[in-house]
Amino acid sequence: MSFVKVAKVSEIPAGTMKHIEAGGKEICIANVSGRFYAIDDRCGHENARLSRGSLMDTIVTCPMHSSQFDVTTGKLMSGPVLELGGLKEMFTGCPEKVKKAVAQMFEGIADEQRLIKTYDQPVYDVNVDGSDVLVQL
Repeated sequence: MSFVKVAKVSEIPAGTMKHIEAGGKEICIANVSGRFYAIDDRCGHENARLSRGSLMDTIVTCPMHSSQFDVTTGKLMSGPVLELGGLKEMFTGCPEKVKKAVAQMFEGIADEQRLIKTYDQPVYDVNVDGSDVLVQL
């Protein structure tokens, strides 16, 4: 395994993340207070890009179902949130038959998503060489 240049330090300001592709992998580079971390960029729950989520300190939150991972270790901190949150209210003006069918459909989707296991994410060693960010692949 060798270190590969993946970005410039200036491309990833503190508190932000960047999606990169290198060595056949999709990786999220996170800058936490000037220190860089690299974690697999595809959430294990439904394959969303973590780099499109949010970063709070060392915790990245998936933009799709809010699974949270520690970018320093890849450890899953909390699993997906599968609530329907307000979707049912969108159908309040529909006939009862339609509302019932939509509610059953959403519950079926949520039941299936609960069966998807979400695991810790792989992490990669990162070095900074001058203005370059390098990841070990």
